[in-house]
Amino acid sequence: MTQRLLVVRKDLRGCTLLDRGRPLAWYPSLAPALALARTLADATALREGSPAIVEVCRSGQAMPELAGS
Repeated sequence: MTQRLLVVRKDLRGCTLLDRGRPLAWYPSLAPALALARTLADATALREGSPAIVEVCRSGQAMPELAGS
């Protein structure tokens, strides 16, 4: 099983939280988006035994690649 990848993509309009490349939530600022990403990572660690990866991607940067996709 591949590790869960949560990406917070920040641009001029706000922050979008992506779960394995799919939009999950939008926030006007970075702090609440990171809070939800960390909560989901902790829940993943409790359920699956290995934590999720949380990354921040700013406007103009390439998205991280998912392993195995």
